[in-house]
Amino acid sequence: MTDKLDNGPKQSPQESERQVYVARVRSNRRISPVWIVPIAALFIGAWTLVQSYISQGPQLRVQFSTAEGLVAGETKVKTLDVEIGVVERVELADDFTSITALIRLDPKAAELLTEDAQFWVVRPQIGSQGISGLSTILSGSYIQLSPGDGKTGARSFRGLDVVPVTAPSTPGLPLQLIADSAGSVNVGSPILYNGYRVGRIEEISLDTDNGQTRYSAFIDAPYDDLVTTTTRFWNASGVSVSVDVGGFDLRTESLEALLTGGVAFGVPEGYSRGQPVQDMQPFLLYDDIGDLTENPHVNATEYVLMFQSSIRGLSEGAPVDYRGLRVGTVLSVGSQPWESLWRSGSADNSATSAVANALPVVVHLEPGWLGDDTLAASQGFSAALNQAVEDGLRASLAIGNLLTGSLYVSLDFHDDATPDSIARVDGELHMPTVASGLEELEEKVAGFLSKLQQLPIEDTLNNASSALAEAKGTLTDSRSTLAALTTILESPGTNDLPDSLVATLSDARSVLQSFGGEASLQGELVETLRQLKQVLSDADSVLQTYEKQPNAFVFPIRQTTDPVPEAGVSGESQ
Repeated sequence: MTDKLDNGPKQSPQESERQVYVARVRSNRRISPVWIVPIAALFIGAWTLVQSYISQGPQLRVQFSTAEGLVAGETKVKTLDVEIGVVERVELADDFTSITALIRLDPKAAELLTEDAQFWVVRPQIGSQGISGLSTILSGSYIQLSPGDGKTGARSFRGLDVVPVTAPSTPGLPLQLIADSAGSVNVGSPILYNGYRVGRIEEISLDTDNGQTRYSAFIDAPYDDLVTTTTRFWNASGVSVSVDVGGFDLRTESLEALLTGGVAFGVPEGYSRGQPVQDMQPFLLYDDIGDLTENPHVNATEYVLMFQSSIRGLSEGAPVDYRGLRVGTVLSVGSQPWESLWRSGSADNSATSAVANALPVVVHLEPGWLGDDTLAASQGFSAALNQAVEDGLRASLAIGNLLTGSLYVSLDFHDDATPDSIARVDGELHMPTVASGLEELEEKVAGFLSKLQQLPIEDTLNNASSALAEAKGTLTDSRSTLAALTTILESPGTNDLPDSLVATLSDARSVLQSFGGEASLQGELVETLRQLKQVLSDADSVLQTYEKQPNAFVFPIRQTTDPVPEAGVSGESQ
């Protein structure tokens, strides 16, 4: 392994015994087997690290309002009760108002991270739907993942503070219900159809702009086909009581709705089924079934009516009629700024001043009362109304009840109406009005009283007094006459008069009987009458003679012959 070094000339053997040998080092180019094990371990570790990085699931960030129930490294993430991830870290947000949970999911769960995926923490809860999350008492809280239908790839989410009543993937129809007040409807309250539960209330919010309450509702499939454009929703909570001639009518949708509140829906009587609706379609939530019965229509046009007379007796909800047929409802009465209420019209008699002194009444005209509650019908109704106003249709106040003095708005044609049309003032539609029949009656009564006041009542009363005095004197004279007549009637001669009259009648009867009993006397009487008739006939002839010839006593009576007509001569006629 070593070689001698040639360091100069040859030396003697003695010197060679003292020769020094030097080792010569050469580098070994082969790898020592000792390094095989660490090198293999290094490669295996790197491969394992790469495979672990490649095979690990996605990391996402979910923001929650609180970290209650969340523990790093322990809190699981589940879907359909299957573990698909774990919370790695919990961080406080920069604004200190929320927390962020960093979650690592299994690789196979990456497809669940859609844009509309929802996360919420499952904890033990007690609500209107009962007790939920009891399993978390022993196992601890966990995060529930509910995937959506959006695009995949999202990594940042906002967690829900309230557990959703319905999972996003549940088939059905989401809706919006709008009410003036929240009432007794709560999150989780049932939605009923003919008493059968077909959906639920998912969320309640308050619209601060108009003070309305908005409900997020969900109708499960296949019952979502029951909801159409003519469907109406009403609050079915509690008990509805009505009294009529038939007695008491007690109604409740279900025991569950009675205890926890609920919503019912259906199609009003007389309406068609309607057309299907889209997701999140807004619907008006009526206070009860009675409110729905009184005003089941949703499509309407708002008009303002300006009345110069008193509107006392007209209230909100009063009907608007056309010749007895209801076509609308009164929304508000007299919503006029007080500055313009007492503005004097004496200085300005223009139409503007008249409108300023009038009281406004806002009404809804609803084509649904005529059998069609669609938006197209509402537009056609408005166009027809505009033409009718130009033809003389006017609004007026009419008496609805003589006992209570309630009023309603009446629409009718007036031949003597001043030509006018519907005008838009400050964005509002104004319909022309006329004086009501009550006002005309008041004017007639006032005119009658005015004419009555102009009559000479004092002179008439004086004449009446004189006539009464004369009548009194006449009555006194009549009393005196009656007293005298009473005296005459009570005198003995008057009392004997009936007896005398009876005797006279008895004598007359005797005379008549004497004529009827003797036949010779009757014959003589008849002969005497015949001779008297002959004498009268002769006297009549004498009188006629002296009428024709007055000198008949002196001169003989001339006898005249009847004239004979002369015979005609035939030759003369020719």
